[in-house]
Amino acid sequence: MKVILLGAMLGNGVSTKSGSPKPYQLNSLEYLVPSQDFIQGDHNIQKCGFTVKSVQMAHDQTLYNKIASLSNESITEVELTLSPDPENMARNIVTDVQAPKS
Repeated sequence: MKVILLGAMLGNGVSTKSGSPKPYQLNSLEYLVPSQDFIQGDHNIQKCGFTVKSVQMAHDQTLYNKIASLSNESITEVELTLSPDPENMARNIVTDVQAPKS
């Protein structure tokens, strides 16, 4: 799947909001897609430009470093590799990113 890469987030920690410590992980990638109009019944919403989307990615430092090196160069088109999420087989996550082949 080709997308215009914006950036990624990778993190983890321990939340104590609910009283008892709960570990958490954050791992997502942001990309752009062309905006689309929404026309349905009495609704007519016109859009132009791009819309920011987000997809979960594998919690992997090597993958994050690869994305960081690509996104720090410039806004670029990349090829995403999607695989089933081991936590939820009904959902896909990004497991690799490649610069487009020339």
